[in-house]
Amino acid sequence: MINKTLVALAATFTLALPGAAMAGSNDMDVIVDGNSGATTRTISVSVADLNLASTSGMRRADSRLIRASKQVCGYVNGSIIPVTDDYRTCYGSAIEGARSDLNNLAQRQG
Repeated sequence: MINKTLVALAATFTLALPGAAMAGSNDMDVIVDGNSGATTRTISVSVADLNLASTSGMRRADSRLIRASKQVCGYVNGSIIPVTDDYRTCYGSAIEGARSDLNNLAQRQG
């Protein structure tokens, strides 16, 4: 069971490398990192289709970052049972870093 879970996670997430840049495969990706214990999970969130100079574009981007932050910290199938302090710390750090990177992208774009 644990091996299947690890294989599924490895297929879904890319492990973060030290010194990874803010941008992923292109200049319009935001990297969301979640550190839970000794595990780091990363998702690259594309915002290339959004106008980050508009309020609605930033709201849509933030919604994507919230969802990705939950995923990298262990939120699965609508709930994490139980919600732990480790999850809250992971989520807070993940969303804070992602929003900072998004704001930097928005400044460069607009």
